[in-house]
Amino acid sequence: MHHDTASDLSFAPCFRPFYPGDVRGYSTALDSLVYPGELSVQDSNPRMSLEACRLVGGGLAISFTSTPLAVRHDTALASPGGTGDVLAMIAIQGEGSIEQGGRQMPFRQGDITFRTTRLPSTCTLATPGKLVMLRVPANRFFGIHADLHERFVPSIARPDSRLAETARTHMNHVFPGPAQATPALAYFSEQSFVSLLAATYCESVDEDAADGKRRERDRWQRLVAFIEVHLGDPELSVDAISKDLGISRRLTHRLFEMQRTQYGAYLKARRLERARDELTNRRLDHLSVAQIAYRCGFGDASHFSRCFRSQFGAPPGAFRKAPL
Repeated sequence: MHHDTASDLSFAPCFRPFYPGDVRGYSTALDSLVYPGELSVQDSNPRMSLEACRLVGGGLAISFTSTPLAVRHDTALASPGGTGDVLAMIAIQGEGSIEQGGRQMPFRQGDITFRTTRLPSTCTLATPGKLVMLRVPANRFFGIHADLHERFVPSIARPDSRLAETARTHMNHVFPGPAQATPALAYFSEQSFVSLLAATYCESVDEDAADGKRRERDRWQRLVAFIEVHLGDPELSVDAISKDLGISRRLTHRLFEMQRTQYGAYLKARRLERARDELTNRRLDHLSVAQIAYRCGFGDASHFSRCFRSQFGAPPGAFRKAPL
Protein backbone atom coordinates (compact mmCIF):
# COMPACT_ATOMS: atom_id res chain seq x y z
CA MET A 1 0.00 0.00 0.00
CA HIS A 2 1.32 3.42 -0.94
CA HIS A 3 1.96 5.65 2.07
CA ASP A 4 1.33 9.37 1.61
CA THR A 5 4.44 11.02 3.04
CA ALA A 6 2.78 14.45 2.88
CA SER A 7 0.19 13.47 5.48
CA ASP A 8 2.94 13.17 8.12
CA LEU A 9 4.28 16.68 7.62
CA SER A 10 4.12 19.61 10.00
CA PHE A 11 2.56 22.86 8.85
CA ALA A 12 4.67 25.72 7.53
CA PRO A 13 7.06 27.18 8.32
CA CYS A 14 8.31 24.16 10.28
CA PHE A 15 10.16 21.89 7.86
CA ARG A 16 10.46 18.20 8.63
CA PRO A 17 13.84 16.71 7.64
CA PHE A 18 13.93 13.35 5.86
CA TYR A 19 16.68 10.77 6.24
CA PRO A 20 15.71 8.00 3.78
CA GLY A 21 19.24 6.67 3.74
CA ASP A 22 19.54 5.79 0.06
CA VAL A 23 18.52 6.91 -3.41
CA ARG A 24 15.44 4.68 -3.44
CA GLY A 25 14.22 6.24 -0.21
CA TYR A 26 14.64 9.75 -1.56
CA SER A 27 12.90 8.73 -4.78
CA THR A 28 9.90 7.43 -2.83
CA ALA A 29 9.71 10.62 -0.77
CA LEU A 30 9.92 12.83 -3.85
CA ASP A 31 7.18 10.76 -5.52
CA SER A 32 4.83 11.74 -2.73
CA LEU A 33 6.00 15.31 -2.22
CA VAL A 34 6.51 16.52 -5.82
CA TYR A 35 4.90 14.01 -8.17
CA PRO A 36 5.74 10.46 -9.25
CA GLY A 37 8.92 10.13 -11.27
CA GLU A 38 12.01 8.11 -11.95
CA LEU A 39 15.12 9.42 -10.21
CA SER A 40 18.58 8.78 -11.64
CA VAL A 41 21.80 10.07 -10.09
CA GLN A 42 24.95 11.17 -11.90
CA ASP A 43 27.35 10.53 -9.00
CA SER A 44 28.60 7.19 -7.71
CA ASN A 45 28.35 8.59 -4.19
CA PRO A 46 25.27 10.86 -4.27
CA ARG A 47 24.62 13.24 -1.40
CA MET A 48 21.12 14.49 -0.77
CA SER A 49 19.15 16.40 1.82
CA LEU A 50 15.36 16.74 1.89
CA GLU A 51 12.99 18.81 4.03
CA ALA A 52 9.30 19.56 3.56
CA CYS A 53 6.21 21.00 5.21
CA ARG A 54 2.52 21.36 4.47
CA LEU A 55 1.26 24.80 3.52
CA VAL A 56 -1.39 26.19 5.83
CA GLY A 57 -3.60 27.20 2.92
CA GLY A 58 -3.10 23.98 0.96
CA GLY A 59 -0.10 22.56 -0.85
CA LEU A 60 3.47 21.63 0.02
CA ALA A 61 6.87 23.28 0.34
CA ILE A 62 9.98 21.19 -0.35
CA SER A 63 13.65 22.04 0.12
CA PHE A 64 15.99 19.66 -1.71
CA THR A 65 19.79 19.71 -1.86
CA SER A 66 21.61 17.24 -4.05
CA THR A 67 24.54 16.31 -6.22
CA PRO A 68 23.72 16.08 -9.98
CA LEU A 69 20.62 14.05 -10.80
CA ALA A 70 17.60 13.83 -13.09
CA VAL A 71 13.96 13.13 -12.31
CA ARG A 72 11.72 12.09 -15.18
CA HIS A 73 8.00 12.34 -14.48
CA ASP A 74 6.51 10.12 -17.18
CA THR A 75 2.97 10.37 -15.84
CA ALA A 76 0.84 13.32 -14.92
CA LEU A 77 -0.60 13.86 -11.44
CA ALA A 78 -3.99 15.51 -11.33
CA SER A 79 -5.59 16.95 -8.22
CA PRO A 80 -9.06 15.71 -7.21
CA GLY A 81 -10.65 18.22 -9.60
CA GLY A 82 -8.52 16.87 -12.43
CA THR A 83 -6.73 20.19 -12.92
CA GLY A 84 -3.31 19.40 -11.49
CA ASP A 85 -1.16 21.56 -9.23
CA VAL A 86 1.29 24.33 -10.06
CA LEU A 87 4.90 23.51 -9.26
CA ALA A 88 7.04 26.62 -8.71
CA MET A 89 10.75 25.88 -8.29
CA ILE A 90 13.36 28.37 -7.08
CA ALA A 91 16.99 27.57 -7.85
CA ILE A 92 18.82 28.65 -4.70
CA GLN A 93 22.09 27.16 -5.94
CA GLY A 94 23.24 25.24 -8.99
CA GLU A 95 21.97 24.98 -12.54
CA GLY A 96 20.09 22.52 -14.72
CA SER A 97 16.99 22.40 -16.87
CA ILE A 98 13.26 21.74 -16.83
CA GLU A 99 11.46 20.20 -19.80
CA GLN A 100 7.70 20.10 -20.19
CA GLY A 101 5.27 20.31 -23.06
CA GLY A 102 8.07 20.37 -25.61
CA ARG A 103 9.72 23.37 -23.98
CA GLN A 104 13.30 23.23 -22.64
CA MET A 105 14.04 25.74 -19.86
CA PRO A 106 17.68 25.90 -18.72
CA PHE A 107 17.85 27.42 -15.24
CA ARG A 108 20.61 28.78 -13.07
CA GLN A 109 20.90 30.27 -9.59
CA GLY A 110 18.07 32.72 -8.90
CA ASP A 111 15.74 31.53 -11.66
CA ILE A 112 12.16 30.50 -10.88
CA THR A 113 10.53 27.89 -13.10
CA PHE A 114 6.84 27.07 -13.34
CA ARG A 115 5.27 23.83 -14.53
CA THR A 116 2.11 21.84 -13.89
CA THR A 117 1.75 18.37 -12.42
CA ARG A 118 -0.93 17.50 -14.96
CA LEU A 119 1.76 17.03 -17.65
CA PRO A 120 4.87 14.83 -17.68
CA SER A 121 8.13 16.68 -17.16
CA THR A 122 11.84 16.22 -16.58
CA CYS A 123 14.00 18.07 -14.06
CA THR A 124 17.77 17.84 -14.40
CA LEU A 125 20.23 19.23 -11.87
CA ALA A 126 23.51 19.45 -13.77
CA THR A 127 25.62 20.67 -10.84
CA PRO A 128 25.37 20.30 -7.07
CA GLY A 129 22.59 22.60 -5.98
CA LYS A 130 19.64 23.46 -3.78
CA LEU A 131 16.07 23.76 -5.01
CA VAL A 132 13.03 25.05 -3.14
CA MET A 133 9.71 23.94 -4.61
CA LEU A 134 6.12 24.87 -3.87
CA ARG A 135 3.40 22.53 -5.07
CA VAL A 136 0.18 24.53 -4.86
CA PRO A 137 -3.34 23.62 -5.99
CA ALA A 138 -4.17 25.55 -9.14
CA ASN A 139 -7.28 27.14 -7.65
CA ARG A 140 -5.20 28.55 -4.80
CA PHE A 141 -2.31 29.67 -6.99
CA PHE A 142 -4.49 31.53 -9.54
CA GLY A 143 -7.41 32.45 -7.29
CA ILE A 144 -10.15 34.26 -9.22
CA HIS A 145 -8.06 34.00 -12.39
CA ALA A 146 -8.57 30.24 -12.69
CA ASP A 147 -8.74 30.61 -16.49
CA LEU A 148 -4.96 31.15 -16.44
CA HIS A 149 -4.47 27.52 -15.53
CA GLU A 150 -6.54 26.40 -18.49
CA ARG A 151 -4.05 28.32 -20.66
CA PHE A 152 -1.03 27.31 -18.56
CA VAL A 153 2.33 27.13 -20.29
CA PRO A 154 5.63 26.19 -18.63
CA SER A 155 7.71 29.33 -18.09
CA ILE A 156 10.79 30.71 -16.37
CA ALA A 157 11.45 33.98 -14.53
CA ARG A 158 15.02 35.26 -14.60
CA PRO A 159 16.90 36.64 -11.57
CA ASP A 160 16.71 40.25 -12.83
CA SER A 161 12.91 40.24 -12.65
CA ARG A 162 11.87 42.58 -9.81
CA LEU A 163 8.94 40.34 -8.93
CA ALA A 164 11.17 37.26 -8.85
CA GLU A 165 13.66 39.13 -6.65
CA THR A 166 10.87 40.14 -4.27
CA ALA A 167 9.55 36.58 -4.15
CA ARG A 168 12.99 35.21 -3.30
CA THR A 169 13.47 37.80 -0.58
CA HIS A 170 10.05 37.11 0.90
CA MET A 171 10.72 33.37 0.83
CA ASN A 172 13.56 33.91 3.29
CA HIS A 173 11.04 35.35 5.76
CA VAL A 174 8.69 32.39 5.35
CA PHE A 175 10.82 29.24 4.77
CA PRO A 176 12.54 28.39 6.96
CA GLY A 177 11.68 30.58 9.88
CA PRO A 178 10.51 30.51 13.47
CA ALA A 179 7.06 29.11 14.17
CA GLN A 180 4.51 31.83 13.55
CA ALA A 181 2.78 33.30 16.55
CA THR A 182 -0.71 32.61 15.23
CA PRO A 183 -2.24 30.46 12.49
CA ALA A 184 -3.57 33.61 10.83
CA LEU A 185 -0.11 35.16 10.64
CA ALA A 186 1.30 31.94 9.20
CA TYR A 187 -1.45 31.81 6.58
CA PHE A 188 -1.17 35.40 5.40
CA SER A 189 2.62 35.35 5.31
CA GLU A 190 2.48 32.18 3.27
CA GLN A 191 -0.32 33.45 1.01
CA SER A 192 1.61 36.63 0.21
CA PHE A 193 4.49 34.43 -0.98
CA VAL A 194 2.18 32.32 -3.16
CA SER A 195 0.67 35.50 -4.61
CA LEU A 196 4.12 36.87 -5.43
CA LEU A 197 4.94 33.64 -7.24
CA ALA A 198 1.66 33.85 -9.19
CA ALA A 199 2.47 37.43 -10.20
CA THR A 200 5.98 36.35 -11.20
CA TYR A 201 4.50 33.58 -13.36
CA CYS A 202 2.17 36.04 -15.10
CA GLU A 203 5.08 38.39 -15.79
CA SER A 204 7.22 35.57 -17.18
CA VAL A 205 4.43 34.44 -19.51
CA ASP A 206 3.96 38.02 -20.78
CA GLU A 207 7.70 38.28 -21.43
CA ASP A 208 7.65 34.96 -23.26
CA ALA A 209 4.79 36.23 -25.42
CA ALA A 210 6.73 39.42 -26.18
CA ASP A 211 9.80 37.36 -27.06
CA GLY A 212 7.62 35.22 -29.31
CA LYS A 213 6.33 38.28 -31.14
CA ARG A 214 9.88 39.54 -31.63
CA ARG A 215 10.93 36.18 -33.01
CA GLU A 216 7.97 36.17 -35.40
CA ARG A 217 8.81 39.70 -36.56
CA ASP A 218 12.48 38.85 -37.06
CA ARG A 219 11.61 35.70 -38.98
CA TRP A 220 9.18 37.59 -41.20
CA GLN A 221 11.76 40.25 -41.97
CA ARG A 222 14.33 37.59 -42.88
CA LEU A 223 11.72 35.80 -44.99
CA VAL A 224 10.86 38.97 -46.90
CA ALA A 225 14.53 39.78 -47.46
CA PHE A 226 15.22 36.27 -48.76
CA ILE A 227 12.30 36.47 -51.20
CA GLU A 228 13.40 39.87 -52.47
CA VAL A 229 16.89 38.58 -53.23
CA HIS A 230 15.56 35.48 -54.99
CA LEU A 231 12.43 36.94 -56.58
CA GLY A 232 13.75 36.27 -60.08
CA ASP A 233 14.24 32.58 -59.38
CA PRO A 234 11.29 30.71 -60.95
CA GLU A 235 12.11 27.71 -58.74
CA LEU A 236 11.87 29.65 -55.48
CA SER A 237 10.08 27.39 -53.00
CA VAL A 238 8.85 27.14 -49.43
CA ASP A 239 11.55 24.52 -48.86
CA ALA A 240 14.28 27.00 -49.80
CA ILE A 241 12.80 29.69 -47.56
CA SER A 242 12.38 27.27 -44.63
CA LYS A 243 15.97 26.09 -44.96
CA ASP A 244 17.26 29.67 -44.91
CA LEU A 245 15.19 30.49 -41.81
CA GLY A 246 16.02 27.20 -40.11
CA ILE A 247 12.36 26.38 -39.47
CA SER A 248 9.81 23.87 -40.71
CA ARG A 249 7.61 24.23 -43.79
CA ARG A 250 4.59 24.37 -41.51
CA LEU A 251 5.98 27.30 -39.53
CA THR A 252 6.92 29.09 -42.77
CA HIS A 253 3.32 28.80 -43.98
CA ARG A 254 2.22 29.99 -40.52
CA LEU A 255 4.29 33.17 -40.91
CA PHE A 256 2.39 33.98 -44.10
CA GLU A 257 -0.92 33.27 -42.36
CA MET A 258 0.01 35.75 -39.63
CA GLN A 259 0.28 38.38 -42.37
CA ARG A 260 -3.17 37.33 -43.65
CA THR A 261 -1.79 35.92 -46.88
CA GLN A 262 -0.37 32.71 -48.38
CA TYR A 263 2.99 31.92 -49.92
CA GLY A 264 1.76 31.71 -53.52
CA ALA A 265 -0.32 34.88 -53.30
CA TYR A 266 2.49 36.87 -51.65
CA LEU A 267 5.12 35.72 -54.15
CA LYS A 268 2.88 36.46 -57.14
CA ALA A 269 2.02 39.94 -55.83
CA ARG A 270 5.67 40.84 -55.22
CA ARG A 271 6.72 39.63 -58.69
CA LEU A 272 3.97 41.66 -60.32
CA GLU A 273 4.91 44.75 -58.32
CA ARG A 274 8.55 44.41 -59.37
CA ALA A 275 7.50 43.88 -63.00
CA ARG A 276 5.38 47.03 -62.85
CA ASP A 277 8.32 49.01 -61.49
CA GLU A 278 10.64 47.69 -64.22
CA LEU A 279 8.10 48.41 -66.97
CA THR A 280 8.01 52.05 -65.90
CA ASN A 281 11.79 52.29 -65.56
CA ARG A 282 13.03 54.12 -68.66
CA ARG A 283 16.49 52.67 -68.19
CA LEU A 284 15.02 49.24 -68.96
CA ASP A 285 13.24 50.26 -72.19
CA HIS A 286 15.66 48.08 -74.14
CA LEU A 287 14.18 44.96 -72.49
CA SER A 288 11.11 43.30 -73.95
CA VAL A 289 8.02 42.54 -71.87
CA ALA A 290 8.93 38.84 -71.98
CA GLN A 291 12.44 39.56 -70.73
CA ILE A 292 11.06 41.56 -67.81
CA ALA A 293 8.64 38.72 -67.04
CA TYR A 294 11.56 36.27 -66.85
CA ARG A 295 13.63 38.71 -64.75
CA CYS A 296 10.79 38.80 -62.23
CA GLY A 297 10.49 35.04 -61.90
CA PHE A 298 7.68 34.27 -64.36
CA GLY A 299 8.40 31.21 -66.48
CA ASP A 300 5.76 31.97 -69.11
CA ALA A 301 5.25 35.37 -70.79
CA SER A 302 1.59 34.71 -71.64
CA HIS A 303 0.78 33.75 -68.07
CA PHE A 304 2.58 36.88 -66.89
CA SER A 305 0.49 39.08 -69.21
CA ARG A 306 -2.77 37.59 -67.93
CA CYS A 307 -1.76 38.02 -64.30
CA PHE A 308 -0.53 41.58 -64.91
CA ARG A 309 -3.75 42.63 -66.60
CA SER A 310 -5.83 41.12 -63.81
CA GLN A 311 -3.80 42.97 -61.19
CA PHE A 312 -3.33 46.39 -62.83
CA GLY A 313 -6.20 46.59 -65.34
CA ALA A 314 -4.06 46.74 -68.51
CA PRO A 315 -1.69 44.37 -70.34
CA PRO A 316 1.99 45.01 -69.64
CA GLY A 317 2.71 46.39 -73.12
CA ALA A 318 -0.09 48.98 -72.91
CA PHE A 319 0.83 49.80 -69.31
CA ARG A 320 4.40 50.46 -70.42
CA LYS A 321 3.33 52.90 -73.14
CA ALA A 322 0.90 54.81 -70.93
CA PRO A 323 2.12 58.28 -69.87
CA LEU A 324 3.53 58.39 -66.37
